Amino acid sequence: MPSPEQEHVAAVLGRHYAADRLDAAELDRRLDLTFGGALNEALEGLPPLAATEPRRRRWGRRHGEADVADPSWLPTKERFIDPGTQRVMRVWVDPADHARHYVQD
Repeated sequence: MPSPEQEHVAAVLGRHYAADRLDAAELDRRLDLTFGGALNEALEGLPPLAATEPRRRRWGRRHGEADVADPSWLPTKERFIDPGTQRVMRVWVDPADHARHYVQD
């Protein structure tokens, strides 16, 4: 089971990934370091992030959120950290009506 420190570093890495400071391969490499106990090495070379206070969700899933992307949707490069869950979300667009959908990345 991960320690609270490892979970924190993993969340920080997720925020850097969402900000396009890391690609998926580098995120994976740094997460391996994190859960291997090399926390400082996992964060090496990354700028500090601004502190944010996570908001608590009061309801279930948010508008536009989906468990999986529909095969007809097109992925965008846009990613963000859901403030209520701290999950990295990718934005998908339905070409039929240009509706935006959010799927955990």
